[in-house]
Amino acid sequence: MSYENVSIIKDVNNKPVPQYWNPNSQNYEVVEGSSGCLKVIMVDSNGNEIQTQSLIDQISDKLDELIEVVG
Repeated sequence: MSYENVSIIKDVNNKPVPQYWNPNSQNYEVVEGSSGCLKVIMVDSNGNEIQTQSLIDQISDKLDELIEVVG
């Protein structure tokens, strides 16, 4: 069976809930996050977690350099 042939999960009000297709169980499964929030972890091509604050700091530094050049 594939995801095209299985109904998605709905709540008590018949609204779709956050979910994903699990190919092992061949069913949609509810996505549950920490404290009710979904969490995404970005990884590089080697599977190492990307530290978002580091990424923001790098972008900020480049913007500061650009402002100095243009200003």
